[in-house]
Amino acid sequence: MIDARNLAGEALAAALRQCRARTRAWTFDLSDAQWQVPRQAGVNLVAWELSHLAWFGEFWVLRGAHAVDAQGYVQASAPARIAGPDALFDSARLAHIARWSVALPTRDEIDARLDAQLEACLAALAQCEDSDEAQYFHRLALFHEDMHDEAFAWLRATLGYPAPVGLAELPRLAEAPVIALPAAQARIGWPATRGGFAFDNELGEHPVALPAFEIDATPVTAGHYLRFVEAGGYANPAFWPGEAGRWRATQPRSNPARWRRVSQQWETRWFDRWLPLDPKQPVIHLSAWEAEAYARWAGRRLPTAAEWEHAAATQSAFAWGRSVWEWTASTFTPYPGFAPGPYRDYSAPWFGDHRELRGGAFATHARLHDPHYRNFFQPGRNDVFAGFRTAAT
Repeated sequence: MIDARNLAGEALAAALRQCRARTRAWTFDLSDAQWQVPRQAGVNLVAWELSHLAWFGEFWVLRGAHAVDAQGYVQASAPARIAGPDALFDSARLAHIARWSVALPTRDEIDARLDAQLEACLAALAQCEDSDEAQYFHRLALFHEDMHDEAFAWLRATLGYPAPVGLAELPRLAEAPVIALPAAQARIGWPATRGGFAFDNELGEHPVALPAFEIDATPVTAGHYLRFVEAGGYANPAFWPGEAGRWRATQPRSNPARWRRVSQQWETRWFDRWLPLDPKQPVIHLSAWEAEAYARWAGRRLPTAAEWEHAAATQSAFAWGRSVWEWTASTFTPYPGFAPGPYRDYSAPWFGDHRELRGGAFATHARLHDPHYRNFFQPGRNDVFAGFRTAAT
């Protein structure tokens, strides 16, 4: 099996084609009215996001050398021919809230841009040398679009649109004993010997001394989380100290955002439908504060990102990925010696006020499931496909 981070040549071209087909399948089936997303945090107008994808591929793959200007923006040496202008479709230049106030291309224009950009990028890829350096921006464009495809899925879930075609459902998890790990000097970060593509925040393999700890073999299920809910966990201030308590005060509910009780049965919202709560599925759509409140109630804690990565790398019984992203206790911070990659705004702007997540969700393409991959969101987000597992020292 080819390591996704080492995709090259025709295998990489096939992945780019497949990714673009999924992008189209998860957006062009929506009506014009559904494309008119209401202005809110966490989602983008579909037309803007698709235009951004076409812009991103052209900007990094086709527009020559890049340099940082006096304002701190990355500039390309060649102008946009297919998917500009930079001022509209570079997410660093156009603030999120402003995207509802600019003129965007029509559906047909976006359709044509996506085709033209992909074909031009594939033609450039065909002329590339078979080296990590030569393939870098093609791989970056692929993984970037994979991330946006997942964002299209959570947009649909947030707005109650039907689930995207072909999207796998949440898995059911079997009960498994906790995993005990001895104290270790763990190696964390992208292995220097692995090669291939790495995101800038993964680089800088370094040792981390970990005391002995135990960690759940699987993410916490909805059935286990239900015990916390029915025990009044949302109403007990002991489980919501400090910032968590301030977040909780803004949430007008006594259970997770997408749960409701109908007669004697709990239901959960799955895109445009309400379904009976499946106690064996991982709990999903939780903030980091909710994950920590459950852990306090259970007498446990969230694992650190280093503990999570060490367990994923060394324990065959540690089940992860293809279910939910997993909140950790770790603030998203740079590894020792961090240097931003060419796409400077991928990591650096978010250090310090975002929380690190690990693993991968049911809507995350398999290419992004990697034990070293670091996802990151603000801890109050509960629209993304996030759950958690617990640990103890």
